[in-house]
Amino acid sequence: MGKIESERALKGSFYIIKGDFYKWIGTFITMFIIWTLTQRYSLDYKTSMFFIITVFGVLLWCFSLIPDSITGLLLPALYVIFKITTPNIAFKPWTSTIPWLVLAAMLMSTMLNETGVARRIAIWSIAKFGKTFATILLGITLAGIIITPFIPSVIAKIVIFNIITMGLIETLGYKAKSLEATLLTLAGFFAISTFRLGFATGDSGIIIGLNYAQQVTGQTLTWTQYLIHNLPYIFCYTFGSLGVLILFTKNTEPLTREKRELLQKRYLDLGRIKDKEKKAFIMMGIALVFMTTESIHKVNSAWILVVLSTLFFVPKIDLLNNDSLKKINLLPLLFIVGAMSIGAVASETQAINIIKDFLQPFFKGNTFSIITISYISGILLNFLLTPLAAMSSFTMPLIQLGIENNINPYVMTYIFQVSLDQYLLPYEFAGLLLVYTSGYVSLSTLVKILMVRMFLGLAILLGIAYPWWNILGIISI
Repeated sequence: MGKIESERALKGSFYIIKGDFYKWIGTFITMFIIWTLTQRYSLDYKTSMFFIITVFGVLLWCFSLIPDSITGLLLPALYVIFKITTPNIAFKPWTSTIPWLVLAAMLMSTMLNETGVARRIAIWSIAKFGKTFATILLGITLAGIIITPFIPSVIAKIVIFNIITMGLIETLGYKAKSLEATLLTLAGFFAISTFRLGFATGDSGIIIGLNYAQQVTGQTLTWTQYLIHNLPYIFCYTFGSLGVLILFTKNTEPLTREKRELLQKRYLDLGRIKDKEKKAFIMMGIALVFMTTESIHKVNSAWILVVLSTLFFVPKIDLLNNDSLKKINLLPLLFIVGAMSIGAVASETQAINIIKDFLQPFFKGNTFSIITISYISGILLNFLLTPLAAMSSFTMPLIQLGIENNINPYVMTYIFQVSLDQYLLPYEFAGLLLVYTSGYVSLSTLVKILMVRMFLGLAILLGIAYPWWNILGIISI
């Protein structure tokens, strides 16, 4: 028996290696095709090499041939080695606020997780509102709304909520892949995936998009300004996504009295709020006050969060320690900064103009049609690239197209962010894949829900976001 299992293991390894082998072959063939096209259209050396190296990096991310963070480290180095640009440009993202904001976000996420505050908020909200199956979904959504501003890492938030919803499914006795299990799991995913778009610190992709818009406009957007620009329609988008889930609840089992009591018991099992949790809530309040008053004190939220996160280690506060620091995975920093280097280096070549000229025929007409085309572009790109890779590679060309049509660069990034939040299959986004591979989600139900939500996203942009941006007077340059 052991021999048979060993043979199976060997065969499995062989097929994995073989699969990766074909991916490598496909990557190099694609690079050769790109090189051929650059020669055919007589592109200069810098532009040709930029496309070849960037496509190489994007394919490494798509196929996961090497760790994403290592690809992020490799890209700027290759840009310098092949003399496309100087180290000052390739590694310029390291001198921005973004790496430090991400680092502070990691510390904040770890603190809220280790103190149990994130879990307490979620379980309290579910127990408080869990009177019917639909209100359980509402409770999960409200918990996501409370936690989202304080944990900028979208994956960290999804992990926390996935653990909570899995425990909830087991507690209530629902079968894996049942309609109930699928809806509960997706409620946690939507609460995070959707509402994060309302905050400048909601996700790394948002930070990258804002960085590009800032490069073009020369104007820095405060945390509060971003909130005002986006939160009203994102609020509608979040509860609209909840509404999509509620549409599917008509065939769910009624929530019995016994199950409602189980929800209350889960909250009571947490016990009284602990001293560390009280300190964590105070820190959350301080962070929120400083971020919302950025326009008054004129200090970037990144530096505030960096200073605040260092206080977690101070004696008497003692929310994190050296062991906590060892648990933090700093490698995603390399991925994010490497992705940002694409935009920084692209401005040194003709790449942005070439991509812009290719897309330009589609960007004709009024603002409504441009919003629609931008939205569809994001949906299509999600099939090929990760949202972060798409944001890194295509934000700048879209901004340039927006400028030609008199649309504010920041508004173009907002549209693109919502479009990149549209998925149809789990592989399109690591967070959705994580949720799907938990084993609680039915693929057929997932696809149906995501298709309905895809139309909702466009309706929100055209029917709520567009009028709101007009009221604020920010849609035009």
